[in-house]
Amino acid sequence: MIWLLLSACGGDKTEAVADCSTGEELTAVLNVVAYTRRKDGVVWGFNLDDHVSDDNDWEGCSHEDLIDPAGNEGIDNAFSGLIPALEATEASAVEDLIQDSVNNGELLLMVKLTGIDDFDNDDCVSLEFTRADGAPIMGTDGEMLDGQSFGRSEFPPYAYVEQTTITDGVVDVRGVPLFLPLQVLDVELEFDMPEGAVRLAVSEDGIMTGVFGGGVSNSDILRIVEEGDLGDIRELVTTLVTSAADLEPDEDGVCQELSVAFQFETTPAFFYGE
Repeated sequence: MIWLLLSACGGDKTEAVADCSTGEELTAVLNVVAYTRRKDGVVWGFNLDDHVSDDNDWEGCSHEDLIDPAGNEGIDNAFSGLIPALEATEASAVEDLIQDSVNNGELLLMVKLTGIDDFDNDDCVSLEFTRADGAPIMGTDGEMLDGQSFGRSEFPPYAYVEQTTITDGVVDVRGVPLFLPLQVLDVELEFDMPEGAVRLAVSEDGIMTGVFGGGVSNSDILRIVEEGDLGDIRELVTTLVTSAADLEPDEDGVCQELSVAFQFETTPAFFYGE
């Protein structure tokens, strides 16, 4: 499961607050969750430290920041640089396990936007991100069929942003605690991102794309190395993770977190009775 807790956006109480209660609503289920992959220094992600680092920058542990496909600089996504090496090891199982969990309903997540007056630019919409119950029906092509209904789960994640915006067709939320626990090789692997971010490209047909990510502590990622049966690749994975860490340098200038981002796609869906 993924645990997304999105803090409600607030403002000066003396100012008039826009009405988010009117307008259209849109509900969709995440049917694809995968790593973001880089090519020639370009990758989707976020500027998590609000800093543009070069390869001589102490704040980024001498890791040069990347650029996203929209041309934004300062992108922190060090994990994307490890993917080619990790895919040659048993650690490659993580991505497949995520998608398998989506397909069998163990990782059934839904997003709901309400109060939409304009799908391109809207100064006040509400966003809900929650876990759902149900077994998705898959098509013969292996894709989740759209238009299915699911129940609301009593388990986390549950997130609600009462007031956020759509800007140029995108909802962008920062400072969001994210939590993605997985079971890999009988080891609990946790992607715990206390200061995460979520970006969602809105589409009125319910087929939306997005990215979520944040900084994951080295110790969380290396738990699979410490407890799993990785044999000869143990030292390799440890070296890759610790050398790529690019966030939260300690007093010795050693970064304690690795930036990571996941991309997702949605398909139209509904909550029972809503």
